[in-house]
Amino acid sequence: MSTIDISRVPKQWPNRQYSQSLLCDGMDWHFQFCKNQDPQAKLLVLIHGTGSSTHSWHEIFPALAKNYSVIAVDLPGHGFTLGAQKSQLDVLHIAKSLKNVFQALKLSAPYAIIGHSAGANCALALNLLTKTPAKIIGLNPSLVPLPNFYNNFLGPLLHPIATSGFMASFLASSISITGVIDTLLDSTNSKLSQEQRKLYRLLFKEQSHVYGSMNFMVSSHISELLSNSSKIKTQHTFLVAAQDPWVPQLTLLPAIQKFFPKAVVKIEDGGHLFHEVNPTRTLEIVYEALQSTQSTTPPSYA
Repeated sequence: MSTIDISRVPKQWPNRQYSQSLLCDGMDWHFQFCKNQDPQAKLLVLIHGTGSSTHSWHEIFPALAKNYSVIAVDLPGHGFTLGAQKSQLDVLHIAKSLKNVFQALKLSAPYAIIGHSAGANCALALNLLTKTPAKIIGLNPSLVPLPNFYNNFLGPLLHPIATSGFMASFLASSISITGVIDTLLDSTNSKLSQEQRKLYRLLFKEQSHVYGSMNFMVSSHISELLSNSSKIKTQHTFLVAAQDPWVPQLTLLPAIQKFFPKAVVKIEDGGHLFHEVNPTRTLEIVYEALQSTQSTTPPSYA
């Protein structure tokens, strides 16, 4: 059921003119959708990573919308998608919910999914479920466990007690005081502007976003996705940022080579949020992948 209530989305939120809401799977989804005037235009899906939202595609969304129909979603427990239960915050359940959302909106199967970090994991899970899309473009895909330093840093926050609603409420109320969000953003080795940082600070003031982000992080299903990689029949392009401390190329590249040996890999200088800091170069890589003729048009959802 589609609605028009986007009052919860701040008026200055990036690309808010495309914002819509949808009641599906017991959640009130926030998504941004631009249908291209060309009836033959292919559909692209943008899936953000842990702790982010549609704002992650601030410059990328409108650029792609010039030639494609584009939908970006706030994942369950993130941004302005409300009502997710803990059981709905893992990658496999999210893939099922995304399928239901696309069906509810009567969208054709996506030609490509562009996913950042754990968003790429969602794209892989969706492919296992639906055998679409034709192309997956992973930006710093979360295909390896976090390095020990970040496990130690985040471990206390990911403990079952810490991922409770009570603790999420406490953390949300203390974010502006503790400076945790700026510390996390600094740890991505990405030079975000103050305006970009402001958006993340706003998100993490909301209990639902803190709760959703923490629980999503512990449910990425990396091993299960990789063990089923041979069943993922799609063309892969991976952007790997050379200075990404969250998904280090030292461990990521061997994983890609082992599980996705036919993937196109682009190594670029930058950090984990490369696509937010370098949208122009990201778009160049995305367009190159989209225009490749190695894949066929995907079928519709069953």
